[in-house]
Amino acid sequence: MRRAGLIKPLLRINNHKSRVWKENYATHIDTDYAESLLDPKEYLDFKRQLRQINVHPKDGHTCLQLECRLCERNRQPAAAQARGGTAEQGLLAYVNKRTGAFICPNCDVKTSLANALAAYQVPPPSGYQRPQQSKPVYETRFPNLIDVTPEACDPLGIKGLKESQLNAIGAQFEPEQNLLHFKLRNAAQLVVGEKVLHLSDRHEETFQGSCISGLLVHGTGNKSKAVLVSNLIDFIVLSSQNLETHCIVCLPYELKMLPQECLPGLERFKELVFWLHYDSSHNWDAARAFAQKIDEKRCLLIRPTETEPAPHLALRRRLNLRHILLKATPVRHKAITTFGAMKNDILSELQNIEKVNGVKWKRFPVLNKLLKGHRRGELTILTGPTGSGKTTFMSEYSLDLAMQGVSTLWGSFEIRNTRLAATLLRQYVGYPLDNKLQEFDHWATEFERMPLYFMTFHGQQPLKPVLEAIEHASYVHDVMHVIIDNLQFMMGVSSMRGDKFWEQDAIIAAFRSFATKHNVHVTLVMHPRKERQEDDLTTSSVFGTAKATQEADNVLIIQDKRLTSVRGKKYLQIAKNRYSGDLGIMPLEFDKEGLSYSSQVQSAKRRKEKVEPTTEA
Repeated sequence: MRRAGLIKPLLRINNHKSRVWKENYATHIDTDYAESLLDPKEYLDFKRQLRQINVHPKDGHTCLQLECRLCERNRQPAAAQARGGTAEQGLLAYVNKRTGAFICPNCDVKTSLANALAAYQVPPPSGYQRPQQSKPVYETRFPNLIDVTPEACDPLGIKGLKESQLNAIGAQFEPEQNLLHFKLRNAAQLVVGEKVLHLSDRHEETFQGSCISGLLVHGTGNKSKAVLVSNLIDFIVLSSQNLETHCIVCLPYELKMLPQECLPGLERFKELVFWLHYDSSHNWDAARAFAQKIDEKRCLLIRPTETEPAPHLALRRRLNLRHILLKATPVRHKAITTFGAMKNDILSELQNIEKVNGVKWKRFPVLNKLLKGHRRGELTILTGPTGSGKTTFMSEYSLDLAMQGVSTLWGSFEIRNTRLAATLLRQYVGYPLDNKLQEFDHWATEFERMPLYFMTFHGQQPLKPVLEAIEHASYVHDVMHVIIDNLQFMMGVSSMRGDKFWEQDAIIAAFRSFATKHNVHVTLVMHPRKERQEDDLTTSSVFGTAKATQEADNVLIIQDKRLTSVRGKKYLQIAKNRYSGDLGIMPLEFDKEGLSYSSQVQSAKRRKEKVEPTTEA
């Protein structure tokens, strides 16, 4: 294996480099490269090369652990002992077994596997030392921090909580802004960020200044079990219970995402219990998605029911938290053969039916009545005549979901990303910015808050690199929705008649399998077969064989009757709905100024236009 072949630059994903994105979503993405996921052969070859140069890594749950040769050796042992660890612990680096990312929490380095391997194979010159850092890895944004006082306890609404308990778990109080402050640490126990809880409305913010994302952990280092919670209130509740058997771990970004830089901090735990608070429908499946990332075999799940709610709700209802913790069941079942094995899952879905239905659209309420919501793990097909506005509609459809936290990866093979992003921005703002360029920076900064990513493929593309790219995005960026526009651009030019249908069936089968296996919603935009203009499109009109519509959970068809009738209308037809079976139509009236099909947005705009002249007068 060639050393340079370890990492293949398949795509560049929108890295959200703005300050606003880093503060609110706080993920540092390496802008110089984006790895593909390692296949088993590459992983074994890398371990073999390490052994050849007398480096013997330890095989962990998600990472290889090995001595870091990028650290400053003369200083690291003293630094490790100052943190209460050993010199051996202070030198540990981690290689993610799925992506090949080389992460060292000690010297604050994230690089590609190829670069790291070169550093191991080429010894440093005699007497070489890395320059010492002139400042800490992270400096707090809140300098006026003090110990927690009694007035900081009451707004939390936790009965019996004392300031001494908050101080014991590392909380600090910022009286001017009325917030609680917690330090985030990486696997080497270095402070790499902070998580703050605003006591006025209990919303949370995460700030990180390092490429090594951290966790909030309470408990002694010798415990091999941990409970993972999604918010600070649950973290405070469980930490104050003094659980003898488990550490308490708070995820840095709630259920939005779990960066791969956090995984080294979880390597020491043999058992992880997910006890999460599902405050919205788009994070319903987050526990299963995160469990796949950190090895399902060691993960247990407390399913949300009336008798087993989130920790802060259980304490409020005076339920026994230790008894609930003992009821955690494995996320992964080898085989489910009886109703009894599925009973808890069924009860959890029935008691949380609105969240199971999926994320609701705000711009398209008719879709909520028909499709019930946008759910992970499904395959949707959108088709319509050429020029009917498939891409424009799908961009607004995806923007609606992204504004509610559904991280989305766009694969636009037909139009360039700059044009697609401009369309999304215009739909977000509601009007063109051509004559209002002074507003561009403001709206661009606001738009960068959206968890949107873009593949840089353009034109005809083979299936393999596209699948590798979306699998990478699913693992690294926790993408929930993938859009392929359009499927025909992934098909080669066949020399034999009939081959193109076989090729399309193989592509659809691959996306169906990916959606199910990775619990990601995949939307495919497809052209229809050539039909007579006066005829309605049906599920049989989708180009290719019947496999496309058979595999799909949802089939959406844009019917455009403006081409055949003076008073013809355009509407979206739900022609297949596997989840609830409801079929119907949604009228599509186009607002050219905002590139919007949403009646909600257009009505709000008309109301605003009526009010503004009165206000001026």
